Amino acid sequence: MRNLFSPLSRHRIPILLPWVLLTSLGLGGCGGHGKPEGATAPALPDTRISARVETISEQSLPVQARFPGSVITSDQVSISSRVMGYVRSVDVHEGQTVKAGQTLLTIDATDVTSAISQARAELGKAAAGLSDAKANFERYASLYKENAVPKQVFDQIQTAYKVAQGNYAAAQAGVKQAEAQLTYVKLTAPFEGTVTSRMVDPGQMAYPSSPLLTLQGGGQKQVEVQVNSQAFATLKLGELLTVSYTDFTGNQHRFQGEIERMVDATDPITHTHTVKIGVPSSVDVRSGNYVVVTVNIAQQPGLVIPPAAIFDRGGVRGVFVLGKDGRAWFRMVRLGAEVGKGIEVLAGLNAGETVVYDVATHLENGSLIEQSVNSPKQAADKS
Repeated sequence: MRNLFSPLSRHRIPILLPWVLLTSLGLGGCGGHGKPEGATAPALPDTRISARVETISEQSLPVQARFPGSVITSDQVSISSRVMGYVRSVDVHEGQTVKAGQTLLTIDATDVTSAISQARAELGKAAAGLSDAKANFERYASLYKENAVPKQVFDQIQTAYKVAQGNYAAAQAGVKQAEAQLTYVKLTAPFEGTVTSRMVDPGQMAYPSSPLLTLQGGGQKQVEVQVNSQAFATLKLGELLTVSYTDFTGNQHRFQGEIERMVDATDPITHTHTVKIGVPSSVDVRSGNYVVVTVNIAQQPGLVIPPAAIFDRGGVRGVFVLGKDGRAWFRMVRLGAEVGKGIEVLAGLNAGETVVYDVATHLENGSLIEQSVNSPKQAADKS
């Protein structure tokens, strides 16, 4: 027996397999070309099958770009520290619901208390200086009234007194500022919400304005997405965009959301723009959920067929094209994305060809088609 994997047969296999597949599916042509001598052509079905048909015409289709985003709430905030210091404790975890005023984390207060002690020492020094300056001023004021000292000397004493008063006021402000920092070592929740992210652990250094926690309230949900400049240029406030997401059970969903915010400034790192999309109250999507936003960035010609015109024959997806003889022949096609109520055809079908759908019974290759309802275009052509 010849080895099927000999050099000769390896070159023949890729050519033979598609023919075998099409023959087994009944997708090959009905002509007699290439038939063995003496073989008879298979009989074609003679039963008429009621179905709808539609002549496909070229139309303008959107070119779509998809961008990843996430669901947030309108009152989402990043919790950060106003003082620098080591994190002493983190009292919440991700997913925890907190009340307004509840302690979230605590910063070590050693540096703050040292600054308060230093500020109070400066205040004591300024108070002593003010006391001496005041005594000098009162003494020289009496002497000046008696013309015992010249006016130039009195003016110098008076200026020194005013400087001492200013130093004391500045020292008082310094103490208040240092003491105020003590209130910032304990970070509390500004409103009731849920901790969605935690970026720090005890022992790590906290820096001013560096985000430590993210808190989301129960406000209106929004989708936040970063889009490139090409897509951003096509958008406008109030426009509806399609948002797709997967729920926690694994089911796919989509909804139409209205653009509520557009940030003109470009992010210097990602070179993208921030767009916020409102989530309708009827949509049950969780905060933090991953979503995909579809943006129409251009238009191009294309073909769209009804979903009912797609058939599966042995794992091969295709359409039945109506021939001039009134028979339907299966043809493999390459499908694209959904467009409105139809599906785009990327390859395998030409404009002007007619597809069969809404078939009353099982459709075979070569079946005679009796048109039950004409498409709107065909009806217009006949009128």
